[in-house]
Amino acid sequence: MAEELSLILRASRYQDASKIVTFFSREGGLRTGFARGATARDNRFGASLEPVTLCRIVGRGGGPRSLYRIHHASILDPYRRIHADYNRLSWAGLLVRFLLGVLPPDHPEPPLFSLASEALSLIEGERDPPAQTWLSFAREGLSLLGYRPASPVCARCHRIPSGERIHFRPSDGTVLCRGCLGGEGKAGLETSSDILEWLSGGGEGFGLSGGRVAEAMALVDRLIGEHVNGWIPVASVPFLPDERR
Repeated sequence: MAEELSLILRASRYQDASKIVTFFSREGGLRTGFARGATARDNRFGASLEPVTLCRIVGRGGGPRSLYRIHHASILDPYRRIHADYNRLSWAGLLVRFLLGVLPPDHPEPPLFSLASEALSLIEGERDPPAQTWLSFAREGLSLLGYRPASPVCARCHRIPSGERIHFRPSDGTVLCRGCLGGEGKAGLETSSDILEWLSGGGEGFGLSGGRVAEAMALVDRLIGEHVNGWIPVASVPFLPDERR
């Protein structure tokens, strides 16, 4: 049997007292496991398998055609403040949806695991606004998976449109400055070149404040939507309104 540091992403009851659990393991990647008797009265580890919980799982097996057999799980961080606050839980749910959408089964992603657990700790501790934590996580997560866009350079005039409004096409990463846009505005998204520069990895000191948070959210949503089928944009999820501004 192996011991794996894991983030529980999803859990559902199976028959009378068992659970089917989807978890992100640092050692094994995205797994689906079966925990026999996890909800029975005399079971000591059922609470360890609740969504948005950091735990250590002991089990074996798994693979394309079989469930991972969970024999034991122990809680390392229950994220109590997240579970007790709907707003925090909503932002944590974004991380969960992102991971479920982008991770292939049984493929280890240790850097992304560390990034996700650190982001959940930030939401738990509320050291930063949850919206900023989500944007930072999404930016670095997209980069780790190879989806980060290139720095903004106009595809036609090859000029770097610093501090300007630009047209960005998330499907292929094309950038057009306003002078070169012509009639091609329907296939992409208008945004600030500073925000795209921040998302591409530059502009480390660039502060997202005011309406720029909402604009950055929209851009991140479009990028994630290119890789996650059925991604629900942040603007359509009932967060507290001032968290997105």
